[in-house]
Amino acid sequence: MRVARKRIAQLCSAVAGAAMFLPWHINAGFGGSDTVRGINAGVGRLLLAVCIVTIALVQIGWRPAWIGAGFAGAIAVREILNPSGIGSPDPGLGLWIAAIASAVAVVLLVWDMFAGVRGSDGSDPDTGEPPRRGLSGPLGRRQ
Repeated sequence: MRVARKRIAQLCSAVAGAAMFLPWHINAGFGGSDTVRGINAGVGRLLLAVCIVTIALVQIGWRPAWIGAGFAGAIAVREILNPSGIGSPDPGLGLWIAAIASAVAVVLLVWDMFAGVRGSDGSDPDTGEPPRRGLSGPLGRRQ
């Protein structure tokens, strides 16, 4: 189950990054008739970079990778609430997808981080496996 949470979180970060190719702001510009994709905005490129770094951090197994997913979600939510385009643009579909996907990734990564905590008796809460005696870490796992 632990691997599934990480893979789904990586997929959510990839979806948030791919959403930058969708409309970011609609009714933008001076005339109010332009549509801006996320990749064309500086903040959108930052969100894409943060999503790529988050995917890499999850892949190498860095537990606080949820911070990157949370930062990407914060960028998207900030753009929804306070758009940075010219005129008064409306948030597009890409922003909503990025915000939701980042929120799901944060929940899954925090869940995985807390699931890695062992019980007071040393048992694994995910599998119910009894505590191991002897060496800890990779040496203790060898049989």
